[in-house]
Amino acid sequence: MEGIGLLYGKRENVIGAFSEQERAEVAAWMGKSKIPAYDFTFRLAVCNHCHNVVSVPTLTVEEDETYIGDCPACGKKTRKPIVEWKRTACPVCKSRALEAETEGQWD
Repeated sequence: MEGIGLLYGKRENVIGAFSEQERAEVAAWMGKSKIPAYDFTFRLAVCNHCHNVVSVPTLTVEEDETYIGDCPACGKKTRKPIVEWKRTACPVCKSRALEAETEGQWD
């Protein structure tokens, strides 16, 4: 699952999308600029620990500073979100490229 919905227009909901251990740091990131401008979305990433493809919350502040949430399956850090699907090998079999498909809209 990638993207965002209307629910994440509120600061509290964005902070709540991250794990309990990450929330204080995420709140600090959101307060980095004088104007609290940020971009939030769920992105797919590969976990370095459990090797799952997972949906992680990501928060971008300032120009290009991005906070990537922990793996929801094991709680460890993930790799950067997947940008090029056809160039990303399956983390389990390592022989096939990943594929993405649009299913619908959240809201």
